[in-house]
Amino acid sequence: MQTQTSGSSSNQPPSVHSAFENLGSSLHLKIQNFTDLQAILELDEALWIATTAPVSTIKIDTDFLNFLDTDGDKRIRAEEIKDGIRFLLHHLVDYSGIQTDNLNLSLAAINSETEMGKRIHSSALKVLKRLDKGEQSVNLSQVNKVKKEVFEGGLDQAGIVLPEAAENKKIEQFIKNILRTVGGKKHPNGKDGINTESLTTFVEECRRYIDWQRQAGEVDADVATEILPLGKGTAEGYALFHSLVKKLIQYFLLCNIKRLNPELLARALETPEANAALNLINIEEAESYLENAPLSLLNSEGVLDLTGEINPYFHKNIVLLTDKVIKPLLGEKVQTIDNQSVQKLQQIFEPFVQWTDKMPKVTVDTIGAATVQEYLTDPSYQQTLENLIVRSHKTAFVLDNIRELERLLLYQAYMLPLVNSFVSFPKLYDTEQRALFEEGSLIMDGRHFTLAVKVEDREHHIETCKSSNIFIIYCELFGSDGEKAYEVAVPVTSGNRGNIRLNKWGIFNDIYGNELHAKVVDIVENPISISEAMVEPFVRISRSFFSRLEEFSSAAEEKIFQKGEKSKEKKKQDVFSGGMLAGGGFAVAALGSSFAFITKTLAGLSIKTVFFALLIFVGLIAIPAGIAAYYRLSRRDLSTILEGSGWGINSRMKLTKAQAARFTYRPDHT
Repeated sequence: MQTQTSGSSSNQPPSVHSAFENLGSSLHLKIQNFTDLQAILELDEALWIATTAPVSTIKIDTDFLNFLDTDGDKRIRAEEIKDGIRFLLHHLVDYSGIQTDNLNLSLAAINSETEMGKRIHSSALKVLKRLDKGEQSVNLSQVNKVKKEVFEGGLDQAGIVLPEAAENKKIEQFIKNILRTVGGKKHPNGKDGINTESLTTFVEECRRYIDWQRQAGEVDADVATEILPLGKGTAEGYALFHSLVKKLIQYFLLCNIKRLNPELLARALETPEANAALNLINIEEAESYLENAPLSLLNSEGVLDLTGEINPYFHKNIVLLTDKVIKPLLGEKVQTIDNQSVQKLQQIFEPFVQWTDKMPKVTVDTIGAATVQEYLTDPSYQQTLENLIVRSHKTAFVLDNIRELERLLLYQAYMLPLVNSFVSFPKLYDTEQRALFEEGSLIMDGRHFTLAVKVEDREHHIETCKSSNIFIIYCELFGSDGEKAYEVAVPVTSGNRGNIRLNKWGIFNDIYGNELHAKVVDIVENPISISEAMVEPFVRISRSFFSRLEEFSSAAEEKIFQKGEKSKEKKKQDVFSGGMLAGGGFAVAALGSSFAFITKTLAGLSIKTVFFALLIFVGLIAIPAGIAAYYRLSRRDLSTILEGSGWGINSRMKLTKAQAARFTYRPDHT
């Protein structure tokens, strides 16, 4: 153990003693209480075990990590941890509450001498008052309850008002209409809200739209004017007239042609009809014919009888035009119209057309003129929303204070666990505890593998771990729905490889108690034990021998059963086969001679001599393999497994015998 003394700081004893312990051939700072946190501030970052790590690989409260990750890069750096410790020590006067998982903060422990401390203390009092609690301490669940209520109020972001902040349905609809027309500002939660700019834009559009509406007469009044000859029905009536005006003009032109030159018209119409009749059984062709045909039977007088026979394709619209436009504008008794009638209708609608051409470019027209005018004439709409915007600034300030209170609570509860899996790694060497980067345990091949770390980029992790000297299996984890959850790297630290292979399945129990499916997708091969390394050369020799024997057997069988396709070729094949068999015979004879020679030679030796010769042979192969394995096993480095997952590790972390036995073990049957 090594002791280090550093300087003093406010609210601390005059000197801080730093104690280290040797774990895995590296020195780890002993961190047990607030005094050790102060020591961390004075400890050179080069003496930290880790200096940076991805947030996704640290198993601790996510809000706590988000508070620490001040730059939002999804990584925790050494300086961010130091800033967190400074915040914690600076805003407390009583450090006794700095304990693992202590989510209860005494009001008396808050340093009210600092500006932020005053805000945190005041926020704690307001939380307790809102919950009607007369206690002298506040806990995280109380803070979260109040924070949730503030969030649901729709005013948690300064200058942004969400629809849920409305005090009644009318204001809620007002906010929604603004968002639907001119839009709003994006809230951090992803929703759209109203700010001062969107409210101003909406009101300005409403004014321009209503000023334009008033040029036609009283807004939303169903009174006929020069611009609105049909009152509220003018827009609908003009649209109906506009859709039929070309067909009306066509009809009267054809009537004029019929009067001037009926034979010419007959010839022009007869041929198309004859051709079309051939295809009228086709629905599209029939509809096309009626669409292009005149509105009614042509006559020399140039008059369209509105009560007579009308082209079925346009009959419905002609009836609507008669009831909604012609009779209201030309007279209720009108039953026929001519070309002059159409021209008169065009003249009547001309002021309306000119007025619509001057319509301002706005989006508020979609909510209706009556609603727009109500928003302008009733000042309570705009005033209410302006008040809500002002309140949002106050509420956001209150929420900021609540967040700082939450930060202090979380730092008090989780700073010690974090630094014990960052500045030091004592839990990695403790059989009873887990470090914060551990994911859970894999059960496979009749064994437990208790160390697993999350892998974001497998290829990068494999490349990094090639120098670890550790046998590592990579598993994809799947939930009950069959969807891939994530990947883990699992070191095999004792025993032997066993039946571990690609595509082998097992189960994975994460640290939260969830059981996942696990599938082996990659392997980094290294020695697992000395005994396995010493046997491995003989296993390879055995595999090679039987593989060659199987190849020879397969080749011989293929030659024996090989058949020709033609008789001539068969004879040649027989000659060739005979040669091959003869060659095979010579080979077998040679092998037999060799075997006889070896047998004769061995027969001349004593059993003791043969035994010692075999022993020397085995030793020459196994002993170098064992020495090489011992060298590599003694240099197994856990730090590379974390570095492959994005951690910045300062020192090597040697895998100890105790760890090797704990990380991989086979349970007893008793």
